[in-house]
Order: sequence, then C-alpha cells, then structure tokens
Amino acid sequence: MYGKKKHYNARHRYESYHRNLGIAIVVLTAFMGTSVYYSLSEGQCLLAKIVVSILTVIIVVLVALQTYLNFEKRALDHKVTADKYLWLMKEAQRLSSYYKDGSKTLDEVQKKLEGLYEAVKDIQRDEPETSPTDYKKAQDGVKNGEESYS
Repeated sequence: MYGKKKHYNARHRYESYHRNLGIAIVVLTAFMGTSVYYSLSEGQCLLAKIVVSILTVIIVVLVALQTYLNFEKRALDHKVTADKYLWLMKEAQRLSSYYKDGSKTLDEVQKKLEGLYEAVKDIQRDEPETSPTDYKKAQDGVKNGEESYS
C-alpha cells in the first residue's frame, strides 16, 4: 500500500512541477513576445531592450530545464509503478475473497501469493526512486484513512 501511495504522490509532485514550469514558460513567452515589438520600435530606451533580452534568457533556461528534467515522463513512470502496486493489491484482495468464500484452498492461495511476491520483487527492482517525503506522505495518508474503502 505504501509503495503504491508513494508513487502516486511522486506522480502528483512531478505533474505539478511540469504544469507550473509550463505555465511560467507560457506567461513569460507571451509577455516577451509583446515586449519585442515595443523594444524594437525606433527610439525606445535601452532598458526595454535589456528587459526583453533578460526575459529571453530566462525563457530559454526554463525550456531547457523542462526538457532536461523531463517531469512529464517521470510522472508517467511513477503512475505506471503505482498502477502495478494497485493491481497487486487487488489480486491479493481477490485471493483473500476466494479463500473466505471457500472457492480456493489455503494451498492454492499460498501458491498464488508466492507469484504475487515475485511480482513485487520485479516492481521493486524496476521502480523509479521516490523521495523520503513521498513515503512519509504515503504513511500519513494511510494513517488518516485515505486508503480505507467500504
């Protein structure tokens, strides 16, 4: 449960970074685009041209950071991992239900659980790193009932 939750938390964090950086780029680009016409007009002050040049550098840096840090792909990687953990949880709950209603024996359930354990090891081997904050947030969320369903 913590594995799933921490990856969903990481996904939301990276989506937020991607969205906020994208908004900043769009706003600054729009502002810079309209400022270019003003600064290129004859007789305009040197300050306007300096401001446009600084905005251009800031925008180029932000776009480069957005490309390099690739928050969108990182968010997707965490979503895929969290979805795998969610699938495992559902499979474990399904096995528990089969055992409780008598349609599977304890031996059958244990065999299937061994397979799920191997799937957990595969996920853990390939999962992207999360921050300690994502894990702590996952623990707090579980303690506060975010993972309780009727």
